[in-house]
Amino acid sequence: MSKQLLDTPSKHSSSLVALADSAWNSICEKAFNATWTPLTGFAEKAAVSLMQRMDTGHLRVLTYSNIYKFPAPNSAAPNPRDDLHAELHVVNDTFWIRLCTMGDLGFSEAYMYGDVECDDLVALFKIFLLNRKNLSNMDSIASYLFTLPQKLTSYRFLNTVGNSQSNISAHYDISNAMFAGFLSEDMTYSCAIFDHLDSDLKGVYDKLHPLSGGQHLLRQRSPSSQSLDSAIHWYPPPPPNQSVKDELHDAQMRKLRHIVAKARLSANQRVLEIGSGWGSMAILIAQSFAGTTVDTLTLSVHQQALAQSRIKAAGLEDRVNVHLMDYRAIPEVWKGRFDRVISIEMIEAVGAEFLEKYWSVVDWALKPDIGVGVVQVITIPEPRYERYIREIDFIRKWVIFPGGFLPTVTLLLQAMEKGSSGRLIVDSISNIGPHYARTLREWRRRFLDRFDGVIIPALKAEHPSVMSGERGRHEIEVFKRKWLCDCYCEVGFTTRTLGDHIITFTREGCVPYGCDVYE
Repeated sequence: MSKQLLDTPSKHSSSLVALADSAWNSICEKAFNATWTPLTGFAEKAAVSLMQRMDTGHLRVLTYSNIYKFPAPNSAAPNPRDDLHAELHVVNDTFWIRLCTMGDLGFSEAYMYGDVECDDLVALFKIFLLNRKNLSNMDSIASYLFTLPQKLTSYRFLNTVGNSQSNISAHYDISNAMFAGFLSEDMTYSCAIFDHLDSDLKGVYDKLHPLSGGQHLLRQRSPSSQSLDSAIHWYPPPPPNQSVKDELHDAQMRKLRHIVAKARLSANQRVLEIGSGWGSMAILIAQSFAGTTVDTLTLSVHQQALAQSRIKAAGLEDRVNVHLMDYRAIPEVWKGRFDRVISIEMIEAVGAEFLEKYWSVVDWALKPDIGVGVVQVITIPEPRYERYIREIDFIRKWVIFPGGFLPTVTLLLQAMEKGSSGRLIVDSISNIGPHYARTLREWRRRFLDRFDGVIIPALKAEHPSVMSGERGRHEIEVFKRKWLCDCYCEVGFTTRTLGDHIITFTREGCVPYGCDVYE
């Protein structure tokens, strides 16, 4: 089993719950890798029988002994997405066991461990989403029972003050150099706002550089170690050209300026930022408004170090302070001191149990009469919420975002009202979620283009005991596959199965805020 919790500065404690969770994962992996042939055959038949209900798009599944096509080639029913195609290669029959026992999570883990290959993950996830009603039985009783121990032990990721630094560290303290390998120069790790939403999908370059998520993947357990590159007609990226405009950087700065405009920032104000990232927002605010100061909070020691370095390089260390601090631990003297509170994609790390507490802290820190705040937060649509809170999904389990929780807009507003006792009043709400699909494509292009030259050296330098040697090659491949599973998120934002909302709020009687409906 892959060592997914890397040697970051802060880990979850060696509690009985954590040890039980680790032991269950180990037992599952041993069971999967020692599957009895008749059992895999039964699982294959069960999965194929269910997949025959698919009626949208085209999926071809290749095993060593069979070729399956869904829907059936002789189906007379109209196919509303006849243009949508994907192909799966089952490398290890363990795939069928994972699929039947853990549903969506099982597929993702099978992909991560190389039990199955896919020529186009984006198309595949679109097909799964479009057929989700027909495939709803994939989450069977066996799936529920098999993941029950993980549901019972998942509270070790709850975002208590003690756990929050471990949760954040597990994601953000992997390696600053690794993140720099695929982010734009501003180091903003959140949804951007592009001038043209999907212009990257148009033109010749897209045909030569398909961002399908299937590139550069080795068949870990197949007889051949041949890459899939030839199968999907991979072409190397064009040589770097410094004169070429970086649309991702422009889009990230456009988003940051948009939030600054929504906050109606001005000179000589005091700003609290909950969630520093690597300092891009704090730097922009301090550079844009004379005399304005920023106190920004992070729980990542790596983010704090790099943010402080970037702030010092910009000559802003006298007006921007980066605190290694939980939002629930801010000092008493900060009560009612801030003109503005800004938080970009940090609420996802708060957790359902602490949403009201989060808003009470925001209310406590803002000036009582003229305070204004802006938050940007990834959301989940109301119809999907009940199922979402019952699931243990790939993103939350595999340390991409441990402890992560996506609220609905309704839940956010209810928590805001309760947490602030009605003192925070919503001014505007907008959804930039579709822009996240392109943001993720841009990150994935950079991640793949720079994986060998930047990402691998960064991982080896930061985690030599995990990422070096013969075992390290396997760990690196699993790491790559794990991160490429953001394809699912891209499809979610494209289809509005996920959202990304910007919410602006202020105080009753805050006349100076004004009203600009065109901003």
